[in-house]
Amino acid sequence: MDPLELSYDTQEAVPEAFRELYVENDGKFTISNINGLKTTTDTDTLQEALRKERGDHKAVADLFKPWKDMKHDEVVTKLDRIKELELAADGKIDDDKINQMVESRIGQKTSPLERKIDSLNGDVTSITAERDGLKAQIQRRDLNDQVRAIATEMKVINTAIPDVEMVAHNYLERNEDGKWIVRATVQDVTPGMDIKGFMKEMQRLRPHWWPASEGGGANGGGSGGGFGGTNPFAEATWNMTNQGNIIKEQGREIADRMAKAAGTTVGGLRPQKKG
Repeated sequence: MDPLELSYDTQEAVPEAFRELYVENDGKFTISNINGLKTTTDTDTLQEALRKERGDHKAVADLFKPWKDMKHDEVVTKLDRIKELELAADGKIDDDKINQMVESRIGQKTSPLERKIDSLNGDVTSITAERDGLKAQIQRRDLNDQVRAIATEMKVINTAIPDVEMVAHNYLERNEDGKWIVRATVQDVTPGMDIKGFMKEMQRLRPHWWPASEGGGANGGGSGGGFGGTNPFAEATWNMTNQGNIIKEQGREIADRMAKAAGTTVGGLRPQKKG
């Protein structure tokens, strides 16, 4: 079989077995329904914004290059001295007029530069905002792709997928390793959980995302979610079996975070009851 192309001119040109993976974009059919895949359009747009930003910064640096060795105080002093000598030759030294002339000369030299700086700063601000917007758009698409894949795997109903994506953006953030985890600031979901752990806790909080036979706290048969969305390291829900399941199925890092949130450590003592 011939290798797949990223885009085709017509839908008929797309191999029939893979047509559902392609969507129409600007008159072409481009592959898009694959998790984690970024199109050349995404990367080209971001690269062009970054290239323009670097070019503008270089333009500002080149503009000021002739002035880099000059100091403002020295320029003013020399201008003062020249005009003062000219007036002294006629016996007409007037400090007020000298200051007015100096300020006028300096303004003539610096005003065009200041206007150019303001214009370039505006361009840089606009480019930076555009770049940040593109980065946020790409990041949002990446999270949506991963959340949608796991939601589909966990048999979430199709009509609930948009709500799943919206809630995920409120609860999840990317950590230093580039993985999506539950934010440390949320209250009703265990911080540090990965996307699958987050979705398992959503079975308790939002059972309407699943068909009647799947929701209501079901965990799809996996033992890792058997603690029912609670923290098995907490004093009130202490459960060493579920602690072991978390370490085995979700990793030591998640277990450490859950234990820390409960006031203990993995392998540590049961937290004392408060109050």
